[in-house]
Amino acid sequence: MKSLKQLLTVLFIAFAIAGFSQETKMVKNRRKQLEKQEIEKKKAQEESIEEGKKRHMNIQTKKTKKRMKKHAKQNKKMHKNKGKKKKKFFLFRIFGA
Repeated sequence: MKSLKQLLTVLFIAFAIAGFSQETKMVKNRRKQLEKQEIEKKKAQEESIEEGKKRHMNIQTKKTKKRMKKHAKQNKKMHKNKGKKKKKFFLFRIFGA
């Protein structure tokens, strides 16, 4: 009888905790709204950055645009492999040593 009471008490506490931990619909909807707003804000920020870059490029003279394009190509060529991770020796990759 004593063990039955203990079991029921433990089950009651477990169900009570599970019931309180669930979110209401209003909270879920508000969280979704905030996530959408955050995404829209990031998208708008990226668009404004791109607009700024285009405007900056259009302001430049033809000679400067050429020079900027040339340096961009050189920079891309120099830093092509900079972000890549160097592969390990093939035996280490195969045998995991």
